[in-house]
Amino acid sequence: MIRKAIIKRNINTSEEIHHVVGHNGSVFFKILFKYFCYLAFLLLVFLLLDRYIVWNYLSRVFAGLWLILFVKFCIDFCDIYLDCLVMTDSWITLYLREWLLEYKTDHFDWNTIETISFNQKWFRDRVFMKGDITITLDHWIEYPFEDISNPKKQVDKILQLKGRFTAPAPEENPEKESQKFDILVEALWEVVKDYIDKDNVSY
Repeated sequence: MIRKAIIKRNINTSEEIHHVVGHNGSVFFKILFKYFCYLAFLLLVFLLLDRYIVWNYLSRVFAGLWLILFVKFCIDFCDIYLDCLVMTDSWITLYLREWLLEYKTDHFDWNTIETISFNQKWFRDRVFMKGDITITLDHWIEYPFEDISNPKKQVDKILQLKGRFTAPAPEENPEKESQKFDILVEALWEVVKDYIDKDNVSY
């Protein structure tokens, strides 16, 4: 709910959000493990320095470093959590969070989308049931969105929404086409008739 509210405000749409595709949980595990290693390293350095250096402010300095690292972790976590594909009535929006207050949005009208495909690169992608989605526009411009859960299922869902919201091609009116053909035949007949009449007069 919080993610939808933030995204809806940033993409500036009054339309209903029908579906949101985010990153796979393994991405969050990766960033969690990375920052855990950073914290463990800082703790190890602190213990070594505290053993050989007598300084009253040492613990405060490292406490400040841990706090800064934790804040950075929260920002990076939110950046990844808010990255998503958003589907509304009129378009798909690729929403990418880049920093605390920076973000990027790309809007794709349903009618401009040529293909939507998925790719699973490695065996671990199949194990974690994750992969990448690529949106190809009618100018063959590709927009990838990486590391999502159940890519095949998500592509099927997006294609269903595309079929639902894509404007149908204008239907041909057989009666109107027939009228045009009759007019053309009549015009050709008049030309042929005039030619025959002139030919008969010349004789």
